[in-house]
Amino acid sequence: MEPRTRNTVVGIILPVFVVGLFVYPWYIYTFRICNTLFPDNKAEGAIFITIASLFGVLALLCYARVLIAPSGKAVHVAAASQGSPIPRYCYAPGLLDPKTQCPQISATAAEVGNAPNERTALLPTLCITRMDGTPRYCDVCQCYKPDRTHHCKECNACILRMDHHCPWISGCVGHRNYKFFYLFVIYSAMYAIWSLCSSIPLIVNALSKNDATLDPQWIVLLVLGFVFGMTLLGFAGVHTYYICMNQTTIEHISRRPYEIRVDLDRTGHNYEIVTTPHTERLWNLGTCDNWRSVMGNNPWGWFVPWSGGLGNGCVFPYNNEVYARVIERAKHQRAILNPPAPSRTTGV
Repeated sequence: MEPRTRNTVVGIILPVFVVGLFVYPWYIYTFRICNTLFPDNKAEGAIFITIASLFGVLALLCYARVLIAPSGKAVHVAAASQGSPIPRYCYAPGLLDPKTQCPQISATAAEVGNAPNERTALLPTLCITRMDGTPRYCDVCQCYKPDRTHHCKECNACILRMDHHCPWISGCVGHRNYKFFYLFVIYSAMYAIWSLCSSIPLIVNALSKNDATLDPQWIVLLVLGFVFGMTLLGFAGVHTYYICMNQTTIEHISRRPYEIRVDLDRTGHNYEIVTTPHTERLWNLGTCDNWRSVMGNNPWGWFVPWSGGLGNGCVFPYNNEVYARVIERAKHQRAILNPPAPSRTTGV
């Protein structure tokens, strides 16, 4: 079976399976536990069912949003059509709007513009390149790869701010759907843990005090709640850490150093390559700004699958200290390679 056909088949089967993992436990929890083990207090049973249903519905809405929202793919651009002597995607503090993290002016416009403030606002520029300073280019997708973009072999596409390829959505988690994926994990964990923790006392009480007969479907619910609850809770904790550190899964596990090209002017020839270790947190803006970059500016929208994160996925703001440190190292390298000529003194 060809990869595209396989992905299409899996893309149809998996959502049905995932929905089944939510609906069947909900049936057990509602009709086999709450309606049966709350014989004298239907109001309390209704509250328990409402809470479980709320978590389940939110999780499924987020899952649907992940499936519908594109992960974000790099734009197809022929290698010969870049049109600018500097890399197509680069960062400088004056380039991005601090609130939206979207470009205020393009690097190309600043290069050819006549306004001095536009040119100086984009000096120097930083971007991740190859070791020789050439822009990262994907021959398969025929596109320039912005920072944090990686090619996914399963999707056969370059994904912006790629986090990982997820078999549960039969696709990639990237810049445009990462928030929805994170919310899906959070609400799924809460759904499973609530169903597990609220069912255990009811089942124990029914078996010990009411001499109820053990329903095999109770065991199914407890097993599913424990397995998925603990797994997803750990997964949610890991991704919460990634968000607070402004990292992706790929960046966290990678051990390759970064090759950062520092363009000191707009000619495309006056640049230095600075190598930084993989432990350098290039895009760590602080916990609050890191959280906003993924979840959005509006706190009311943080926990609903509506709008996504900030920026366009092609250019990301660098940490100010890292930005200054990289530029300092570039200038230091330039000074070593091109020492100033000794001054001449004339005798009297």
